[in-house]
Amino acid sequence: MVDLDVVDRLLGAPPEHPTWRVADLANRKGILATWLSSAVARGLELSEAEGAYLRRWERRVEALHATGVELAGLHGVTILKGPCIARFFPDGLLRQSGDVDLFAPSEEVLWSCVRDLVDRWGAVPQAVSVLEGPDRVHVGVAMKWPAAEPHLDKPMGADITTFTFAGDLRGVPVRVAPIAEDDLCGLFAVAEERFQRKFRIKDLLDLLVLAGVLEQRLGDDLTEVVCEHAERLALAPELRQLVVRASEWVSMSERWLLTADALRPLARREKDMRRPGRPEVHRLSFGFPLDTRRSAEPRVEIHRRAGSSLVTTPVGTCLLTERLVVNEEELTDALDHARSLTAAS
Repeated sequence: MVDLDVVDRLLGAPPEHPTWRVADLANRKGILATWLSSAVARGLELSEAEGAYLRRWERRVEALHATGVELAGLHGVTILKGPCIARFFPDGLLRQSGDVDLFAPSEEVLWSCVRDLVDRWGAVPQAVSVLEGPDRVHVGVAMKWPAAEPHLDKPMGADITTFTFAGDLRGVPVRVAPIAEDDLCGLFAVAEERFQRKFRIKDLLDLLVLAGVLEQRLGDDLTEVVCEHAERLALAPELRQLVVRASEWVSMSERWLLTADALRPLARREKDMRRPGRPEVHRLSFGFPLDTRRSAEPRVEIHRRAGSSLVTTPVGTCLLTERLVVNEEELTDALDHARSLTAAS
């Protein structure tokens, strides 16, 4: 189990640093609430404003976790990351969370969750992603709704997908591979973050917490089990990078260093496979919202034509585009197309 001063070490804060300087480092790295929770657990007294800030974060995380649990119970989705990792954190150490990640086993389940969030919180879709591949179409929906302090805090969020891991959509395929064990699932969900951005201190902290839990549970089987999953999930390069990066700041056990060595040839082999034409690589399109007209069926339907392709969904009609920016001419053409679909129905 990690010590409560692990955040200070990951921040690179010297032991003689005054707490205000460590707090500044944590704030700039986006983990101030996590650091405050660790400092309080070690005896730091907070001012009224500091305490209110930490409590606001604690309520946010609690609400997101509760939402995930409720949606899982009602609709049969699987919770990824979030509470599945947080439950392994030491007592008193808060794991910050911006949203709840959910895997839906079917599109019908995905849209039932979306409608539930709309009815429950007045949530709105921030993005609809359509991933077209050789076997099937996958869907991801990012939902947002106001935080308790809507003008101070980031909106609450839920990302619901019909896949577990999206890959990089170039050389790493989409994978539908739920992992029964929370510690292993969390480990590879953190490694998967590398396809979205560089690893952050929050990711290193997640790894260190999960590393201790996994080693305690798996013992001498750690390397074999981790490498087997890393190869199957196409995540050996990312996991190895995560372990090596964390070990630069915090000493890791001999078993984990051996695991990093064992991941090296798997990572090299995986990188060699990452080329255009790899089987089951999906093409990502973004759904740019045009209206809120709900489709009758609980699934996306793609309407292709020259000029603008649309997708009708249970939350409205969207322009299907592979670019993040849509010009005025494209938008006008798409709106005309959307109106023609409405008139024809």
